[in-house]
Amino acid sequence: MTNLAGKTAIVTGGAGGMGRGHALRLAQLGADVAIFDIDLHAAKRYGEELTAEGVEQELTNLGVRALSVEADLSDARSASDAVQQVIDRFGKLDIVVNNAGGAITPIDNSTPSLSSPEDTESLFRVNFLTTINMCQAAARHFGPDGGAIVNIVTIGAEVQDATGRYAMYGAAKAAVLKYSRALAVELGPLGVRVNCISPGLIETHRIRALSAQRNLATTEQAASIPLRRLGQVGDVVDAMEFLVSEKSSYVTGECIRVAGGLGLIAA
Repeated sequence: MTNLAGKTAIVTGGAGGMGRGHALRLAQLGADVAIFDIDLHAAKRYGEELTAEGVEQELTNLGVRALSVEADLSDARSASDAVQQVIDRFGKLDIVVNNAGGAITPIDNSTPSLSSPEDTESLFRVNFLTTINMCQAAARHFGPDGGAIVNIVTIGAEVQDATGRYAMYGAAKAAVLKYSRALAVELGPLGVRVNCISPGLIETHRIRALSAQRNLATTEQAASIPLRRLGQVGDVVDAMEFLVSEKSSYVTGECIRVAGGLGLIAA
């Protein structure tokens, strides 16, 4: 599995969880990988076990070059500086997976009528501005062969949860989806493809840790999904692999749901 040999990839939020899964797969496919994260020790927070001291070492152990950068990507200058470090180190850029983000505010106060201005701003900064900053910083560095950007959104950008508890998170990710399609139009003539993945209930270490607190990814919810199971990190990573490979060379501006059929059945 070396079909990405010679490519350089960036994964945001790559120090744990789904981001780590994306980074490891890209390395397994032969790409040199840089991970960006606001906390390079994020995996430890939710008890995720690594096979080395850190994700960068895990990537290196797969026989590729690796780089880890700790940065707040919601700041445009920090995002630009982080991307420049990749160019300085590897000399090129081919793939960006914008995985950083999340429903980081208190869930019980996140409905449309209760979300505070501070929480709303925080969700848009972490999910929407981070993606914009990374796309803008990366766009000027793709070479003559083009490249691929994959932005991770959420099923909640298109399907409303029953309680409305993820209103502002879903709105921020819906903005990412709209932005990505516009970016696909702009960068298409340069050979840069821009697509999204819309995960459903994915059983990451973080989700397992917060399951009881947020009533999320429960056995009952899994039973309501048409495929009757929660998603795994590998399910999303497989879609990412397709979108950065030549197998999707004529695909841009699209969003792939990886949700087991969640959202197909009316409540």
